[in-house]
Amino acid sequence: MYNLIRFIQKHHFVILFLVLEVLCIVMLTLTQGFHRQRRINTTNDIVGKIYETGTNVGDYFRLGKINRDLAEENALLRRQLAVVTDTTTSYVEYVNADTIYEFIPARVVNSTLNRPNNYIMIDKGRADGIEKDMGVISTEGIVGIVADVSAHYASVMSLLHSYSTISVRFKESGQLANLRWETSNYRYGIVEDIPTHLTLSKGDTLVTSSYSYIFPENLIAGTVEEPLKSSTGALNRAKVRFATDFSSLKNVYVIHHTNKAELDSLFNNQPKL
Repeated sequence: MYNLIRFIQKHHFVILFLVLEVLCIVMLTLTQGFHRQRRINTTNDIVGKIYETGTNVGDYFRLGKINRDLAEENALLRRQLAVVTDTTTSYVEYVNADTIYEFIPARVVNSTLNRPNNYIMIDKGRADGIEKDMGVISTEGIVGIVADVSAHYASVMSLLHSYSTISVRFKESGQLANLRWETSNYRYGIVEDIPTHLTLSKGDTLVTSSYSYIFPENLIAGTVEEPLKSSTGALNRAKVRFATDFSSLKNVYVIHHTNKAELDSLFNNQPKL
């Protein structure tokens, strides 16, 4: 203890300088927008690398299941390709044939499920063409929207977020509604703003609408689990089972709308009444 006190007395000017230097750096990154963003991006990269390393170790022990999932996905893509190239019928059904959308594959390196606001981290970032507000999907259905991007990683606001609201429509009737997450269960959400005249049944399919250019139209979002009647005669609601199982999410696709900048420009230039 005596030696420690002697050391502090001898070098107290240097110690004071280092403490003040650290405080200045912390205050600079917390108050200046540019430095704060650089700190966030750097932190995202470091944390993302740590999560990626942990995921790689875990994936080593899950190679069998990963290979089965990839085989199933390849089979699905082959079936879709066969449908698209089949010209013997006048009825063609396929997904995402519109060339204005590009799909960037990514891997989930970390995710949360049971918080009020849940996020997913993926191993693709700005260097791979990822930008904020891009949609994210899986082979099962929609996943969420990119919230923040660093050089090599991105944070995705999943459907399991209190601020997440997706415009959807009922596949059979075409009726528009809004899909949200209001439960503590990662498998279920709520679809609301349903007109009272619309009759719902368990298993009714919800797909993305044409009112958003974040997601292509007709991507599956979920199915009705339980209709909820309004006691006041207002718009009805329904419990929805998400198409995506967020607990086993490993591979996703980030959607790049090639005409998004043009659409944003038109929207921003609309006259304000």
